[in-house]
Amino acid sequence: MVTLIAGKKGSGKTKDIVKKANEALSSSKGNMIFIDEDNRAMYDLHHDIRFINLGEFPITSSCEFLGFICGLISNNYDIEKIYIDGIMSTVKISETEISEWFNKINDISDAFSIDFVITLNYETEIPESLHRFLN
Repeated sequence: MVTLIAGKKGSGKTKDIVKKANEALSSSKGNMIFIDEDNRAMYDLHHDIRFINLGEFPITSSCEFLGFICGLISNNYDIEKIYIDGIMSTVKISETEISEWFNKINDISDAFSIDFVITLNYETEIPESLHRFLN
């Protein structure tokens, strides 16, 4: 399952996704990963949640990021949830690519039974194709 938390910058999405990750830990049977562009959320997360600062890796495009996620999954079959904070600020992804990217993430979610929770800064209307993922 893919869940999208979308809204304007500064609307509390990061606080919400961190809270969801910490709350899900108590019922989680597998590993959890939290991906962000910097270390700001790292100290708010429980230490059992694997934190990844994407800024430490040379990833700039949506295809590279998708490959990075696939690499994480292929290395660890026990991943149950992946949290991604601010996809559009983490990698360069155009509004036309975003729908295709979410469809690929949904396919990965279905194939490997991994839940994704993703925040998205969006100042205008969210594309209709993403409404099915909205929280």
